[in-house]
Amino acid sequence: MQQAFLKAPFQVEIRETQLRPLQADEVLLDIKACGVCGSDVNAAWTSKEFHPFGHELSGVVEAVGAHVTQVSMGDRVAMESSSYCGNCPACRNGHPELCSDKYVPPYEGFAEKIIVNARALVPIRSLSFAEAAVIEPFGVAMDLVEVADIRLGDHVVVYGAGPIALLAVRLARLRGAGRITVLAHAHSEKRIELAYFYGADQVLLTDQISVRETLKNVQVDRILVTTPPSTIPEAVDIASFGTVLSVIGIAKSAEESKVALDINQMHFNRLQLRFSHATPALFFPLCIDLIEKGLVDVRPLITHQYPLEEMQQAMDTVRNDKKTAGKVLMVRGIN
Repeated sequence: MQQAFLKAPFQVEIRETQLRPLQADEVLLDIKACGVCGSDVNAAWTSKEFHPFGHELSGVVEAVGAHVTQVSMGDRVAMESSSYCGNCPACRNGHPELCSDKYVPPYEGFAEKIIVNARALVPIRSLSFAEAAVIEPFGVAMDLVEVADIRLGDHVVVYGAGPIALLAVRLARLRGAGRITVLAHAHSEKRIELAYFYGADQVLLTDQISVRETLKNVQVDRILVTTPPSTIPEAVDIASFGTVLSVIGIAKSAEESKVALDINQMHFNRLQLRFSHATPALFFPLCIDLIEKGLVDVRPLITHQYPLEEMQQAMDTVRNDKKTAGKVLMVRGIN
């Protein structure tokens, strides 16, 4: 089968590979769509060797192992990026988000097929394969918003306008945020348009204004940080007394992950710095429900779709097209 491999800087190779035999608890999935994640972009900058990539995927069950009962041949499914076990002490104590025995499937979604444990698969019902490929980042946005605990009437500031940030904007609006401010770069024209579509009241252009000066006297109740860790000190500076900061942005390197914070400032302003990490994935059924009911429309987010053999062009689009790129997908066949 054909499979894409990635190496820095943004080099993609399509190779012929062979699948191993299917084990009793596993499923062979015919991949129909897979999204490019921010972690894929980080790898495109840093990976020294070629490796498979892709984990935001959907497809059709092509074969099942002897012990598989959760899904059947022909089922349309999405794949969780990780799944809780249900048996460890944390899971049995009602905290699957703290699972100590997570199953992480192979991140090899930019391919024709993939073998995964059946427990990672969730039926997508009426969703298209393209929509279903957005469920994984949608779940990440859900976790970010849950961690922030947005309340009715809150002024929410969102750092960034990538897919996760944009979906978080919509979720914040659904949760009753009173005002939503998005911080974005001026070159991100499509994403700025989408920010307003998903419910932002204003978008501040970070390359044209001082965020600190613009928001220093504004009541800010919740801050969602989807940008690199270097933006956290500024987020702390614009926070009001009692602000909760929820962070999902990751760094490309160990050095970039280090930031300096004024702990006295955080202490005396009663700030809460909370980190979201949607591993295991917990919200696939809820995300599917919200899309099916029309409460969250992920279709406008998908701006580019490429076949597997054009994954180099897909990654080049993510890297170079800051003006029009939203969510970039690899698609195979009818969606």
